[in-house]
Amino acid sequence: MFIVECLPLVKGLNKESLSYFSKDFFEPGSLVRVNIRSKPILALVLESKSVLEAKSEIKSADFQMKKISGLTARPFLQKEFLEAAKRTAAFFATSTGGVLSHLLPNYILENPGLLSNGKTKNSKKIESKTKNEVSILQADFQERLSHYKSLVREEFAKKRSLFIVVPHNEDVEYLKETLSRGIEHFVVSLSSLMKPKEVQAAWKQAAKEEHPILIIATPLWLCIPRNDLGTIVLHNENESGWKTLSRPFIDTRVFAEYLCEELKCRCIMSDSVLRIGTLYRYKQNEIGEFESVKWRLPSSAEVRIIDSKEAAKKEKEFKVVSRELHELLEASSTSGGRLFLYASRKGLAPTTVCRDCGASVTCSNCDAPMVLYRTSGRAGTVFRCHQCGEVRDAAETCKNCKSWRLASFGAGIDRVASEIRDKFPTVPIFEIHSDVVKSHAKALKIVSDFYNTRGSILLGTEMALSYLHKKVEFAGIAALDSLFSIPNFRISEKIFRTIIKMGELAKENFLIQTRRPKDPILLLASVGNILDFYREDLKDREALAYPPFGIFVKVTIRGTKNFVTKELETMKKVLEPWQPTIFPSLHEKRSEQAAMNAVIKMDRKLWPHQNLIETLKSLPPHFEIKVAPDSVL
Repeated sequence: MFIVECLPLVKGLNKESLSYFSKDFFEPGSLVRVNIRSKPILALVLESKSVLEAKSEIKSADFQMKKISGLTARPFLQKEFLEAAKRTAAFFATSTGGVLSHLLPNYILENPGLLSNGKTKNSKKIESKTKNEVSILQADFQERLSHYKSLVREEFAKKRSLFIVVPHNEDVEYLKETLSRGIEHFVVSLSSLMKPKEVQAAWKQAAKEEHPILIIATPLWLCIPRNDLGTIVLHNENESGWKTLSRPFIDTRVFAEYLCEELKCRCIMSDSVLRIGTLYRYKQNEIGEFESVKWRLPSSAEVRIIDSKEAAKKEKEFKVVSRELHELLEASSTSGGRLFLYASRKGLAPTTVCRDCGASVTCSNCDAPMVLYRTSGRAGTVFRCHQCGEVRDAAETCKNCKSWRLASFGAGIDRVASEIRDKFPTVPIFEIHSDVVKSHAKALKIVSDFYNTRGSILLGTEMALSYLHKKVEFAGIAALDSLFSIPNFRISEKIFRTIIKMGELAKENFLIQTRRPKDPILLLASVGNILDFYREDLKDREALAYPPFGIFVKVTIRGTKNFVTKELETMKKVLEPWQPTIFPSLHEKRSEQAAMNAVIKMDRKLWPHQNLIETLKSLPPHFEIKVAPDSVL
């Protein structure tokens, strides 16, 4: 008889392991089925001990041990992968099982036959002279692609495999198409968009292929059991998509870096504009560079910044399609060139205020700004909250002074589309944003039609940028100013990178419309001056001890007002030694009445802080914990 320490692969369980008994010995790393609250759960075996060895532990246990249901798969995870998961769990104050639940594809766990095929042909660890090092690659997209091709040749010559990790599924297909020429038989791509048979074939090839391979996949597939990895590249490391959207909240870039350290392989952070924190580490000589680091990425197109405020004065009314943008639209239509127009917000207008008292129209549930939308119903227009989903008829009075004089400001993508269609009714117009695109296949179809239609216009939000890999003749930012009002210490970084990416897309002309034409962020981005932007943004962060100088830990409690009030006292008492700043959250979810945040700011060098981590892990599961969150509000 054996006592088996298991790691349940379930979210929300703070315990590192649970004990079960079995008549069979299970090797560490095996996948077994156990019961938790009468529900069958997959669990990873950490250790098997004879009952005789664990006699004292059994006697002192205050619970009754349950029996393991049975073996699902023999050991399939590399010990380095498991160790990286443990370190990631420690960093984000959660359990290893919770981390693994985000890092192991459901398809693989549901098909244990793929995991129990014995040892792979590449199971012998390569003798690598590559040191475990982290380096950066900051250059435009096309130059980075050239570096990737060189990396493939370099690693293959040294009998090593290369893993390019991407944040979005849509990046997988394009990189495979671009990088696989001449080596098609040794390229494996994996994404959640693939069909089960495609996943099965790709997994088997990745696990069994004796020749070095190039793997292109999202972070979910870093569990592929390759022992010959020489380099892992984090492609577009400054994009959204690396952080998990459900508990436990982790950043897969942190896990990938730990994995490289455990595997003793090279880690390359790659993007046109890397994160401020990554560049800071480079400047502090904590990480090196790969080939070269570009600090200036000017657009190859002619760049113009248009003062939309002045344009509105001349035309005596605000129009999204200013005279300069109208000329760009005409040039696109006449020459047959393609034009991509970016708008930061959906709907007609992102902000509505009362002309009499100045109060903003906000959500009655979460107090977020309401966005004006046009509808096909009798109402004509409605207000919609992007935070919690509340919808109200736009024919309302000011909550503060009951005035009917409500005025909408700014330009959402629907208003941009409406004005362009009025002025250019025969021009083909395509749109990509979450209101019109509900599937990956539809987005690909729209982008393909856009590139294949001369003189066409594509309107898109941030969502469209991840689908546009080929250059267009003309590009423009129709509306961006609403981003400046977002209370997020990283928002300037996002605005700067968006403008740089837009500049990369344009061949001939790039137009930026803004009410802030003298803003340093816009001026530096328009000429591609990354170094000065980095210096200025870092100066502001240092003054406030914001990341990368400090690290935030945010604890949130949500629910009814009575529940939040009661639990807030518990939160204050438990976190008191770390002097948290406590304030109402701006991001309540639908059906919630209240939410409160407790934010702790610590020196970056002191994290992970063991005492605080143990305290956080002791909190009940209804407390939401985020380490290094994107926003503290």
